[in-house]
Amino acid sequence: MLDQPSTIRWTVPLQEPPSIADIGVGRHGVASRVDEWCLPDLWSLHLYGYAGELEVGGAVIPIAPGRVSLVPPATATRYRYNGESVHLFAHIHLLDTAPSGAVELPAMLDCGADLPRIRERFQTALDFHTRLPHLARAELWSLLCHLAGRQVSRYDDALGLHPAVRAAIARIETRIREPLGVADLAEAVGLSHSHLGRLFRTQLGTTVVAYIRERRMTRAHHLLTSTSLPVKAVAPMVGFRDLQSFNKAFRRMYGIPPSAAGNGVMSRPGG
Repeated sequence: MLDQPSTIRWTVPLQEPPSIADIGVGRHGVASRVDEWCLPDLWSLHLYGYAGELEVGGAVIPIAPGRVSLVPPATATRYRYNGESVHLFAHIHLLDTAPSGAVELPAMLDCGADLPRIRERFQTALDFHTRLPHLARAELWSLLCHLAGRQVSRYDDALGLHPAVRAAIARIETRIREPLGVADLAEAVGLSHSHLGRLFRTQLGTTVVAYIRERRMTRAHHLLTSTSLPVKAVAPMVGFRDLQSFNKAFRRMYGIPPSAAGNGVMSRPGG
């Protein structure tokens, strides 16, 4: 789970994928132990591999390996290093305004057990930024939406969701591109196959398999309608290795083939 080392929070507009101005590996702390930055029109996303300090918004926030920070445009920052310091960074454009009800993100989060997934998405965006920029944008968007989704999950207790259901939902979201068997999912959250199924039907009104399918198709819908990624690239990103199976599942849910999803004729599920 993502812990919050910072009480400073920003409202982040995530209704569209980010545009990447720059992405790479930053190395600091050799020539100088202190750096000051202020990007006038870019958000700054960092995934840290070192210990130090970030001063932002009048607060000093500890930096540690496995933490991720997000700083909005026109915000002064000061970094203090303890020697050579390496991190992944992305400078991105987001929309100027956020929709009502948008999720707020802390300035600094501890990735915890989610670190491998978050690092993978960040690294994929870096690897494909030049060759497949739309894929890079989609990966960073997925990363940011994941961070936002984990903030929403903090309020699931108010909805009365069973802890195992919350854990299963989080696992589905972070491993949507992988094979997801119900038995393996149940084992991962410490329940029997049948118990997890009963909880999903009682609390979410659906089966585990149907929930996974709906989440895969919803993610595919976003990628196909909000990026220029081709169908053959989107399918494995939502867990399908076979294009025919992907086409069949998408058509069953939306009534059209995935190749038509970006043409303004998307219908509602079941419509």
